[in-house]
Amino acid sequence: MNEQDILDYLQSHPDFFSRHAVSLNKLKSCHTHTGTISLAEAQLKQQRKQISALTAQLEKLHQLAIQEADIFFALIPLQKKLFQAPDFQSAQKKLEQWAKSYELDGAKMLLFTDSWKKRENVPEQGWIDRNAFEIIRLERLGLRQFYLGDLSNKEKALMFLPEELPIGSIACCLLGTKNAHKPTALLLFRSRDTQRFHNGQDVSFLKHLADIVEIHLTRWLQEK
Repeated sequence: MNEQDILDYLQSHPDFFSRHAVSLNKLKSCHTHTGTISLAEAQLKQQRKQISALTAQLEKLHQLAIQEADIFFALIPLQKKLFQAPDFQSAQKKLEQWAKSYELDGAKMLLFTDSWKKRENVPEQGWIDRNAFEIIRLERLGLRQFYLGDLSNKEKALMFLPEELPIGSIACCLLGTKNAHKPTALLLFRSRDTQRFHNGQDVSFLKHLADIVEIHLTRWLQEK
């Protein structure tokens, strides 16, 4: 029996620990900062972390509703869709649907391979190598979080699948820059219109959009 067998069994028997409560309290989890804690304590800590993130998100939305009502109301449909998404793949589909409702050709997220642990529910095309992307970052973004405009064919081939072509212009957003020294993911929007995204455009909407996606990202990628 390996770790995956254990995970599969526990997922198939969600009432296991309710029938073995004493065992639950005896299980320990090693934590880098707090040392050894019980599994129940680890679960509680994780839940508190999620509640804290959601509280911060609600506060952001509250401030957004006050300061920029037009952006707030435009983001409500997407916010609802993302809350309903239980994992990364379903979130990708909902993001794609939302983007097409704004007459874009599509949207997606790419995860940096050195920022997240590989998992089965993220397909291979959902990952991107940081070293390969670094040339694009230096050339297109520099120290900025956003890039709007065209890409070379080589750059497009790194970030998009053949069936997503042709692409006239893109909006590229770095995610995870607030809490890490380097981004953890990319948020990409594409259009066949070469003028849809271009240098000099206001990025206020994209900024709030990236903040919302960022908060959900950890939830979509947490171990089940």
